[in-house]
Amino acid sequence: MKPTRQHRREARLLWKSVTADGVPDAERIRAAVQTLPQQIGRNAEPVLRCLAQRLEVYIRSNRIHIVSADPLSPEQRQQLAGRTEGAAALAGVEFSVDPAVLGGLRFEQGYQVTDSTLARQLDVLKDMLLQH
Repeated sequence: MKPTRQHRREARLLWKSVTADGVPDAERIRAAVQTLPQQIGRNAEPVLRCLAQRLEVYIRSNRIHIVSADPLSPEQRQQLAGRTEGAAALAGVEFSVDPAVLGGLRFEQGYQVTDSTLARQLDVLKDMLLQH
C-alpha cells in the first residue's frame, strides 16, 4: 500500500511522540512500533514505513564520519566518540582510513565537513602561494 498524506501525517505525529527535544528515544520507538498495529490496524504498515524513512534521514544527517590517515587505536576512537554529544552520539560515529589525508582528521556530519588534515592545509597554502 502506497503511503498517503494521512499516513505521513500520522507518522509525523508518531515521530513527535517518540522524540525528546528532537532526539529519538529507542524505548519510545520500540513501544510505538509494538502498539501501533493494535491502535490503527491495517494502516500501520505505511505509517511505520514513513516513520522508518524519517529515522533514516535523522541518522544520515546526524552520524559522524571521522577520516584519518592511519588506523586509530581503540583508545583514540573511544576518546573521539566520547566527545560527540546529543543527536550525533545517538546516530553513531564511523571511522575510516584514507592515506591521502597525510595527517590530521576530517569530520563529516551530514553536509557539514570540518577538514583539519595536512592535505587540506597544503592545498590552502598552495592556493595562497599561486595567488600572489
